[in-house]
Amino acid sequence: MLTTQISATMPKRCVRLVGFVLMLLISGTVALVLTGQSPSNEAVLPFTINISDDTLSDLQVRIHSTRFPDEIPNSDWDYGTNRTYLQELVKYWQEEFDWRAQEQRLNKFNQYKTNINGLDIHFIHQRSPHEDAMPLLLLNGWPSSIDEYSKVTGPLTDPVRYGGSADHAFHVVIPSMPGYGFSDKPRTSGFDTQRMSEFWVTLMSRLGYTKYGTHASDWGSGVANWLARKDAEHMVGLHLIGCEGVFRSAVPLGKPTDMEVDGFGYVEIQSTKVQTIGYGLADSPVGLAAWIIEKYHGWSDHDGNIEHTYTKDELLTNIMIYWLTNSITSASRLYYESRHGTPRSTDPITIPVGCAGFVERYDQRARTDDEARTAAEQRYNIVRWTEMPRGGHFPALEQPDLWLDDVRAFFADLR
Repeated sequence: MLTTQISATMPKRCVRLVGFVLMLLISGTVALVLTGQSPSNEAVLPFTINISDDTLSDLQVRIHSTRFPDEIPNSDWDYGTNRTYLQELVKYWQEEFDWRAQEQRLNKFNQYKTNINGLDIHFIHQRSPHEDAMPLLLLNGWPSSIDEYSKVTGPLTDPVRYGGSADHAFHVVIPSMPGYGFSDKPRTSGFDTQRMSEFWVTLMSRLGYTKYGTHASDWGSGVANWLARKDAEHMVGLHLIGCEGVFRSAVPLGKPTDMEVDGFGYVEIQSTKVQTIGYGLADSPVGLAAWIIEKYHGWSDHDGNIEHTYTKDELLTNIMIYWLTNSITSASRLYYESRHGTPRSTDPITIPVGCAGFVERYDQRARTDDEARTAAEQRYNIVRWTEMPRGGHFPALEQPDLWLDDVRAFFADLR
């Protein structure tokens, strides 16, 4: 009778569709609708980076239309990003850089998305061929990306292939923080490091890992500090670059670092009026490149030539991740949220902690002297303390072999 009444007012194909839905309802196939339940949002779905040709064409148009500012002659990098080097990099970007090759390289890693707290979170999950490998969560900061760990993922997951031992194998998880890269952008305020840590508690549990280690640097360290307190039952150890600011606290009062004198301007901008600078960075790819490259030049260990540490492809791939996802403002907003959000906890971290102090030309936050260690031990359960001979703020990318040796040594006794 119901089908007859519908058929009088609907086209035949609509009648067939309605009839099919009714059949499903009767059979109980759509029981979720009948019971008022929502479909599960805990699915972990494969993800592939696939940027449209139109987006890449638009990028080229914008680069071509760039208007460069004037520059004081022979000022090098004193006032910020050197114009001569930036123009050289941009020329390479236009004429030689191959995004499709980098996209293909990144897509060789197993990537996924899963919904956590209403946001679709992107992450690499590269499992080791050795089933008893230790799960390892790798957290980067700003202005870095998942690509910071691309050189070490293979040796971590398959050490035998790289001449190492299966005893050093890890299952690797590299997430993009909310607002970073291919993860969703937060749509409300309050996403500070404390709130970010909740995502990784959920992610590691959802992946089935009941015990795991964590390595972190920069903002990733701030997130990992909260994570170590929230999930100490499951995190077996925490390996940090610079121990999240304790080295800075060891610098004597009245002796500001070089960075405090000349290099903290970006912190004040991104901690106060981040939206304002965001308009320019989201609109100009060359402006974005200048903003990011200045940090890689200033925060890395090199002889003055940034390309003695990084290739142009490495620098531009990181910049592209920010540009293509339009995430520079949402990522930088973490500065604002953390300044105005939950105060940094003073509760000591009780799980085993390893601190690796790499050489940083721009300030003394990577100090590993006795005074710095004393400060660190007030907050951390230090079981490994390493003074690195080379490397800067992005050591997994700058000095992957040194980074690997220290991470492996730290976690060797925690398996």
